Amino acid sequence: AVTGDNGAFTLVVPAGDVQLNARRIGYRRRTITVGAAQSDVQIALERDPYRLEAQIVTGAATTVARQNVANDVGLVTADQLARVPSASIENALAGKIAGAQVIANGGAPGGGNQIRMRGVTSVFGSADPLYVVDGVIISNDVIQPGTNALTSARRASSNASNQDNGVNRIADLNPNDIETVEVLKGASASAIYGSKASNGVILIKTKTGSAGAPVSNVTQRLGTFQLARKFNLRRFATVADAQAYAVSQSYAMTPAEVAANYASCNGFCDFEQELYGETPLSYETGLGVRGGTGTTNYFVSGLTKYDGGIQKNTGYKKDAIRLNLSQLIGDKLSLQVNNNYIRTLTRRGISNNDNANITPYFVFAATPSWFDMRPRDGVYPVTPVMGTNSFQNVDFIQTPDEVNRIISSVSASYQLLNSERQTLALKVDGGIDRFNEQVNIVSPRFLIFEPNDGLPGTVTSNSGAVMNLNLNASLAHTYTPAGRRFSATTAAGIQRETSSLRSTNVVTRDVLLGLENVNSGSAPEVFANREEVKGFAVFAQEELLALNEKLLLTAGVRAERSTRNGDVNKLYAFPKASVSYRLVDAIPALGEVKLRLAAGQSGNQPLYLQKYRAAITGVYDRQNGVQSGPALGDPNIKPERQTEIETGFDAQFANGRGSLAFTLYQKTIDDVILQIATAPSVGYTVQILNGGQFRNRGAEALLEINPVRGPDYGWTSRTTFAKNVGIVTALPVPAFTLSQDATGQGVAFGAGYGIARLEVGQSVTQIVGSDGPNPPVKKGDASPNFTMGFSNELTWKGVRLSTLFDWQKGGNLVNVTKNVFDAFALAPDVADGGLARINLNDTQGFAQYIEDASFVKLREVALGYDLPRSWFSRLGGRTRSVRLEVSGRNLYTWTKYTGADPEVSNFGNQQISRFIDLAPFPPSRSFFFTVDVGF
Repeated sequence: AVTGDNGAFTLVVPAGDVQLNARRIGYRRRTITVGAAQSDVQIALERDPYRLEAQIVTGAATTVARQNVANDVGLVTADQLARVPSASIENALAGKIAGAQVIANGGAPGGGNQIRMRGVTSVFGSADPLYVVDGVIISNDVIQPGTNALTSARRASSNASNQDNGVNRIADLNPNDIETVEVLKGASASAIYGSKASNGVILIKTKTGSAGAPVSNVTQRLGTFQLARKFNLRRFATVADAQAYAVSQSYAMTPAEVAANYASCNGFCDFEQELYGETPLSYETGLGVRGGTGTTNYFVSGLTKYDGGIQKNTGYKKDAIRLNLSQLIGDKLSLQVNNNYIRTLTRRGISNNDNANITPYFVFAATPSWFDMRPRDGVYPVTPVMGTNSFQNVDFIQTPDEVNRIISSVSASYQLLNSERQTLALKVDGGIDRFNEQVNIVSPRFLIFEPNDGLPGTVTSNSGAVMNLNLNASLAHTYTPAGRRFSATTAAGIQRETSSLRSTNVVTRDVLLGLENVNSGSAPEVFANREEVKGFAVFAQEELLALNEKLLLTAGVRAERSTRNGDVNKLYAFPKASVSYRLVDAIPALGEVKLRLAAGQSGNQPLYLQKYRAAITGVYDRQNGVQSGPALGDPNIKPERQTEIETGFDAQFANGRGSLAFTLYQKTIDDVILQIATAPSVGYTVQILNGGQFRNRGAEALLEINPVRGPDYGWTSRTTFAKNVGIVTALPVPAFTLSQDATGQGVAFGAGYGIARLEVGQSVTQIVGSDGPNPPVKKGDASPNFTMGFSNELTWKGVRLSTLFDWQKGGNLVNVTKNVFDAFALAPDVADGGLARINLNDTQGFAQYIEDASFVKLREVALGYDLPRSWFSRLGGRTRSVRLEVSGRNLYTWTKYTGADPEVSNFGNQQISRFIDLAPFPPSRSFFFTVDVGF
């Protein structure tokens, strides 16, 4: 039986005494005896901070209670996710899941993060986990904005580049709509998603309606963002020091001009604070309403938010609406329809690598802090070396990035059979995720740097359209014999998927002042890309729950084909099996111990075109022509295959006040897709093939304790731990360095600065560097030694205080930003060891810029108060609750890393080469005040 809105229920039972089992997600299960003469019973459930009754996805059509699941599945609830405002769901997950490392690419508004689970799984394949929202596989693609047309970070082309600091599109989701997030970290759990699941799977379930009167919440947040950490600039103690520096750098400035600038800056102009010191008002307004009649339930939400950027002309605007509707038709057919529309507008400015001398930190690195580049009477001084002005660029370069997105899903379940011992259900569901993105960059011709290419005035129009479509049909049968000795669930089904990506980037130069259309220039360039992938899969799974729900046995397989593979008709199988057993009160001092063992396989699909030798076009003797591209594809290419075995235990102790989950795993990645350099004489420069093997071994732990628990007070603490060691176990060729990604774009600046190298017996993420003329040797590793998260929640009556710390121990970054500052002797420590470092550059290369990137970050703090009901009961009785809260995110960082932030990646999301720090957008901290009113 299911209770009504007031908790009442009616149940027809056999004569005599019966055992009544009551359960609810978020509360501890309770079993009571009901005597034969009783006709009324009241049951009080105790809150369960470990959510053991939560239903975890174990198959394409099946779920099982968390207390029985045989894998270590991460679970984050709505309250944990949305307590502190965040630009992206990824930011909200940081530090909360053992084994899921959330890493920011930079500090620009709107997101831009990567989640890595249990180590590196590929070299040139996708680096992102698979995201599934209400059964719909959604896109996390990055359509780079195209700032490369201005920065020339990728010198060989004006097209968008992996150094453009784009946003991965999972940032579009509204965290306030989410009920739960389940994280399948390894192949033993994610095998049900086959060759798309090698990097893990993140299952997002949005909120739904419930029977009863409408319940609504209105949330208003006001806050601000501010610069969290600086690189810092060199200070000149006296005007004589400034004049001596100008002479040493051969500035075309007289001593009097230097002195005038020094006086104008009062000895020091803090460019970082001036340029990134904006603190605009930010806001978030949200509405959520849920209710239903028993046969029709609904959840409706709306959101409008704005995150102001710490740099002028930057920021992030999001508007979203959602309608989730469920309908019961008769007693057999149920329908669920979810619709979500999102619009975002992001302005991220210019950052990262730059060969045109316009990125702020490149200009800072070459401009002494005594030079006043601030505008005076509308005139922007020209910097003495870079020949540009960062304040002018920030004031006039426009980078709007607009996204319109629809995510919709429909699910229908029909009970074909429903008897005392058996059920048979047919489920059909499908969904679509489609977004259109438009980026328009405008750089007016009057900017100081614009004439440098001979064509002043640059305008771009970069548009992209992405669609994911999937359709599933399955049958699920359950059988429970007399006496309920066990329960067997059998599920089987099919799945069809289609995905497409279309992008067109038009770059034009020599654009007249006041014109912003790409047809207004005299030197247009057009870059276009078209991709379409189709897939088909069949799946089957058997689950057996026996011995009074103590033993769970699971076995399943998914067989699929894809047009990404060399043989588009071949089915590749991805099996899995698992077992768990609960020891209840079998060990003194422990309430329950669950032992678990699981194994499975998943994969990583080849990238589009990796099976072909793509042609490229060109002009010869004024005639268009086609020639073979530089990469030889593999017509027999197949998915990379990951095989994982995982074992561990979950234990409760101290009368349910504590729990410990511990996991050991090993996963082997075979058929790794490689790009092997070849002799130029063969007609191509690289050959793509399956070859090589990686191995990841690791340990994860989650400790949850509830040492203080009372009727109106409590303390809950969570500690996560994860350690992964990945090595290269086989290669079909000698060791080699990684200088390019799968698209041919660079991911390193040479062995002198530090570069990734694949070498048998060594870490997958090792960084090698050269000292002067010596050959490259290992200088560091991009992977951390371990990561930990510490969260605490204290409650007393209506007051709640929560904190979250995120610790990364080890891992290296190459601080190329510092090297650029050193090139002009303007690093902040030149007078204290920095000069010696500069001198070493001439004899020992740049490997000294490989630094320890360990950190501890105060990710979240929230202090809230639920007002007593008597305070607002006079408002007509319609107000159910009022909550006031102050919160902050990324408030402080403890680190020895000398860059602005130990979490950056110049080349965006990468499996291996995400250890380059070069002129990033600096990090920010946020503060918000929240009022939440329930009706």
